[in-house]
Amino acid sequence: MRREKTSVSQEDYLKAILDIIQEEQVPISARLAEELGVTPPAVTAALKRMTRDDYLRVARDGRIQLTRKGRSFAEHLALRHQLAEKLLTEVIGLEWSKAHEEAERLEHGISPEVQALLLARFGAESTCPHGVPLVGGLAKLRRKNGAVQLSEMTASDSVEVLCVYEKDPKFLQFLAGLQLRPGARVRVRRREYDETMTLLVAGRQVHLGKPATSRIWVRRLTA
Repeated sequence: MRREKTSVSQEDYLKAILDIIQEEQVPISARLAEELGVTPPAVTAALKRMTRDDYLRVARDGRIQLTRKGRSFAEHLALRHQLAEKLLTEVIGLEWSKAHEEAERLEHGISPEVQALLLARFGAESTCPHGVPLVGGLAKLRRKNGAVQLSEMTASDSVEVLCVYEKDPKFLQFLAGLQLRPGARVRVRRREYDETMTLLVAGRQVHLGKPATSRIWVRRLTA
């Protein structure tokens, strides 16, 4: 069982809310508690503070909505995190499966000056090691590349992997072993009743269930 934290920073809350929105899930307090590993009362207290500080609003149905101020700050935090990931993987050579957790620690020490230098070094149009655009996130992939979850594809579809869920190191190690990284070309051979898929990847067949295919975003390739 995952040990619950007594508290996390306001920055972590804002990033988590933005992630939930970008993944097209419903941002509610229960989902936040699960995502951050904190208790529901801790989430309630944090949301009250951030509402007071004009970072968010909580609707009557419990849905959390970022204000303009909150979204701008959350996007800034996400950029800083992704720059840290690129520094760790492309400069230091850290494995992509470890980048997210290490960047969580490193990102808080990145100054505005260093952020600007890193952004100039990597380019605003580049992506993090897991395929998410530095500027615009998953929303940009959907808007410009038609990104959808692999779980939505059907038999005979050919796709290119755009990005993958980054917060589970074991999942990333699993994908690396299957050569399912951003840029990989995949053909759907079969889709079963239980939504398990048989895929052709790098000349070999692999089988993935929905827990995996729903964590991979792709774009459909034309024939």
